[in-house]
Amino acid sequence: KLALEYKFPAYTGLEPEKIEDGGDIAVLRGTDVKVTITPTMKTKGGRIALNDKVTVPLTVEADGTLTASFKADQDGSYHVELDAPNGERVTASPQYAIDVLTDRAPTVSFARPGRDTSASAIEEVYVEASADDDYGVKNLELVYSVNGGAEKVVPLFNGSKRLPAVSAGHTFYLEELDVKPGDFVSY
Repeated sequence: KLALEYKFPAYTGLEPEKIEDGGDIAVLRGTDVKVTITPTMKTKGGRIALNDKVTVPLTVEADGTLTASFKADQDGSYHVELDAPNGERVTASPQYAIDVLTDRAPTVSFARPGRDTSASAIEEVYVEASADDDYGVKNLELVYSVNGGAEKVVPLFNGSKRLPAVSAGHTFYLEELDVKPGDFVSY
């Protein structure tokens, strides 16, 4: 029996995942993979062969299971080799695939105003931004400056829980920004 436990990179916010009946691996680059093997007969040890180039030794646990960990950082394959009673090392599993997935970049877009807008110094201008990411959005900030000056940051979303998509807005009160005709606000 072969079980897997995935510890995803911290930035994903994903909890560790256990696969009781493991084999092929398809995970995000940088995921730590722990392999737990329950052999059908006792063994003194063994190893995991990664891409037929690198080996990771198996540790024999008190309950007779064997464990090893490695970081999934490239596509390839792995198989298990165990020590037989006569001291010979034998292949103890089929060749399993390792597919390393690429994290997509988050996308951020502005829904409003949608284009450059002219406004008087006493108007209000509403902007709305949307963001999505395959591993969730935790924060969304609006960064703006007046006439190319110092950048200011307005938090639009600061969630305790990651969401797959977020849409939030902010109203610029132009009189509070002390703008004059011909000035511009960029964001």
